[in-house]
Amino acid sequence: MTFAQHAIIFYLIFWPVRINGCVRRGRQPQLRGPEWFLKLRVKPGFYSGEGKKLLHRYWLRMLLPFALDIPVATAIFLSGHYLYLNLLVVVLAVVIHVNHLFNVRTAERQARPFAVEEAEQPVPSMVLSLRTRRLRDYTNWRLEITMALATIAATVWLLRFYLAAPDHHNLRLVFGVPLFELYLQMGMLFAKYGVVAWRTPIPQVQAEEHMKFREESRKLYLKVCDQLRMMAAVAILLWPVILKTDPGVRPKLLDIYFLAGLAVSLVQTVWFEIERKKMRKLARRAEPRTLPNFLGQASDSGWPLCYQPSVPMLLLRNARGYSVNLANGLIQIGAVYLAGFFALVLLLSIGH
Repeated sequence: MTFAQHAIIFYLIFWPVRINGCVRRGRQPQLRGPEWFLKLRVKPGFYSGEGKKLLHRYWLRMLLPFALDIPVATAIFLSGHYLYLNLLVVVLAVVIHVNHLFNVRTAERQARPFAVEEAEQPVPSMVLSLRTRRLRDYTNWRLEITMALATIAATVWLLRFYLAAPDHHNLRLVFGVPLFELYLQMGMLFAKYGVVAWRTPIPQVQAEEHMKFREESRKLYLKVCDQLRMMAAVAILLWPVILKTDPGVRPKLLDIYFLAGLAVSLVQTVWFEIERKKMRKLARRAEPRTLPNFLGQASDSGWPLCYQPSVPMLLLRNARGYSVNLANGLIQIGAVYLAGFFALVLLLSIGH
């Protein structure tokens, strides 16, 4: 198989994964039962009246990424530039998550007039942990050292391989895959830092249930980050082995390399869905609570984006839901990383 065929297979496999995500997100409004709509406790008969319309609108907004995917993918297939499918998948992954975030906020805002008034009252007391979470407290140093040594060994070998006969070697072929995987590692490490650094107040009512749910969710996402980083490290380590093989055998080895990566990814996806179901059980035990409007955020922030250096929180609450605060350091670093990622994928795709 060629790299173009790999891209097509990767894109086709992306479809059942995202359909499964749509089914899961479609069930989210009624996750806690018919008396709930997302995190709002609603009045009896909600889903037989206005709630039915709101639920249908929620589902329609959830399908918006398909409006981007189908025409763009059609254009890529007609043009024959199949490697751009990789970039499309990356863009869609971001669009799907951002769309879901604002879809949930919009649905909750529209359903708020139908919520039980007592349930919408902000909790009078909060719990704030005085213990600062640190990334090193969630770090397996043996794993980190192993990945670092594997990456260094592979990089040294690739440099020797390229410098031995640079006229006969393609710079993108030798370093393209390791550079891409290394960039993914950096992104997952940044994601780990974000998961650990995320601070959320806890209502004093059911504080133990909320804290347990948050901590177990945190550990789950940190495991996913480490698994993805391990896969990237293994890919970097195996790349010199592939390049060292005979050119006639290399295509078959690349196919095995690609299919093995897909198989591991599918197994990881199934495992993650199983763990996610466990998280949903914990989530049901921790009843959602309306948090106070801290620091008068409703009058200071726009929607859906704002820039509030005086309140450097990640999300700011306002009358229409929540705004992403562009003054937050994590948001700024994440935006730079995503821009670099898109540029790297585009650079590696052009010319193939």
